[in-house]
Amino acid sequence: MEKKGSDAIIERFRHITENTPEYARSLKAKGRLLAGYMCTHVPEEILYAAGIVPLRILTSHESQAMTRGYIHETYCSFSHDCAYQGLQGNYDYLDLVVTSSSCIHMGEAFNVWVRFAGFQDRSYLMQYPHIIHTKPAGGFMTESFAQFKEFVEKLTKKPVTDNDLEDAIKVYNHNRRLLKRLWEFLRHDKPPITGPEVAAATLASQVMDKQECNGMLKQLIERLEAAPGKATLAVRLMVTGGACDDLGIFDLMEQLSYDASLIFIDSCTAARYFWFEVPEGRPDKLMALAEGYIGKIPCPAKDTVPGTGEKKRFRFVQQFIEDFKPDGVVFLYQRFCSPQPMDVVALKPIVDKLGIPSTELELDTTVQKAHIRAQLDALVEVIKGVTP
Repeated sequence: MEKKGSDAIIERFRHITENTPEYARSLKAKGRLLAGYMCTHVPEEILYAAGIVPLRILTSHESQAMTRGYIHETYCSFSHDCAYQGLQGNYDYLDLVVTSSSCIHMGEAFNVWVRFAGFQDRSYLMQYPHIIHTKPAGGFMTESFAQFKEFVEKLTKKPVTDNDLEDAIKVYNHNRRLLKRLWEFLRHDKPPITGPEVAAATLASQVMDKQECNGMLKQLIERLEAAPGKATLAVRLMVTGGACDDLGIFDLMEQLSYDASLIFIDSCTAARYFWFEVPEGRPDKLMALAEGYIGKIPCPAKDTVPGTGEKKRFRFVQQFIEDFKPDGVVFLYQRFCSPQPMDVVALKPIVDKLGIPSTELELDTTVQKAHIRAQLDALVEVIKGVTP
C-alpha cells in the first residue's frame, strides 16, 4: 500500500539514505557537480556557493576484509568501510572528495581514495585547527577556508562571490533550523514521529541538495504539527557518541523486549551536524563561517580547553538531558576509536550524578545485533526495575 502524508515523506528520506548512489546520479543527470566529504568540519557552504552539491560519504555497515592491506587493522570499521567505498568505485560519480584534518582513522580512509581510488587530482585536504578553543583558531580557519574557496574557484572556473556565500549560508541555516524543529518533536510526551524516523531525515539531509531537502522538511513539519501525538509509556533513550550511519541500530532501540523510544542522538551524524548556525549578514563571509563552525558542538577530537581540560561538549550534553529528559543514556562509539571512549570516562560520572542509568555500545561490523540488543534490553530492565 502506498504511504501518504508524513509517512510518504519519511519513507522518501529513508530511501535516499539507503540508496544514495541512485539519488546522487539523479543530480548528476541534471548537470550538477558533486563533492563527497568525510567530515562535518568541511564548510559545505563554500561548495554550495560554487554550485557544487556536497554529499557525505556513508558506509555499507559490512566487514571489509580487503581494506586491511591499505589501512591499519585496528582502525575503526567506519573508516575501513569508507575506504572500501572508494576502492570499489561506489562513488565514481563524484567530481571531488574533500575532508578536513580531523581524526587519524578518517584521514587514512581519505588517503586511500587519493592514492588508490583515482582521486589524486580530485581531492582536497582542508587544514583545521586541532584545538578550536583558542583565539588564533578563528583566524586560522578563516585563512584555511579562503584557500579552500580559491581551490573550488579553480575547479569550477568561476568566482564565488560574497552574495553566493551569503545565499548558501542562509540555505544551510534554514536547513539547520528545520532539522532542529524536527528533533524537538521528540521532546513531547506524545510525539507524532519516532526517533529513528527523525534520524533518517537527518542523515538524508547530509546527502541531499539542501534546497530540495528544505522543501521536504518544511512539508513534513507542517504535517506533523497537524498530526495527533502517539501515546507512549516507553522508556526514553538518548544516544551520545561517535559516527553511526546504520539506521538499523536506531530501529533496534525501538524493538526491544520492553517498550523504548529513541528521543535524541548527540553524534556527528545527527545533532552535531546541524546544532549551530553561521552568522548572517556579516561583511566577511569566511570569518562568519569560521565563527559558526567554531560554535558547533565540539568533536571529541578537537574539544579541549587549554589550561583547564574542560570539555565544552559536556555542556551541550547536559542541556540535551535537561531538555529531552531521557530515562537512560547510551554511549555509542566505534571500536578502536580513541577520542570518543576517552570522553565516556569523563562524561559517565556526570550522567551518574544526574541519576540516569547508562550503558556503552561499542560498534563494529563484527558485533552481532543480538549482542547489542541484549545490552539495550539490560539497560531498559535496570530503568524499569525488572528483577531477574
